[in-house]
Amino acid sequence: MSAAGVRVGVGTRFAYDGETIEVVQVTATAAGMEVVAAGSRGRLLRLGLKELLLSERARVIPGGPGPCATDEDASAGVLLSQLTGPQRE
Repeated sequence: MSAAGVRVGVGTRFAYDGETIEVVQVTATAAGMEVVAAGSRGRLLRLGLKELLLSERARVIPGGPGPCATDEDASAGVLLSQLTGPQRE
């Protein structure tokens, strides 16, 4: 299992219940973060961010390619994970 991260904000797209939706507003509420998303059929949905990120009904549609192990500008975590124990010391 691997972890991944995605920034969620205005413009982030999701596949939700078989429909493509796009976040048009992000709001902090007493119950947590909520988003307003526009569906492809013109309707607006108000959903908890937790619902979008953890539900099996939703998945992120990436806006572009993500980081890769062959990237020239690899993150510090990627570089450090390639070091041996003595090298990290």
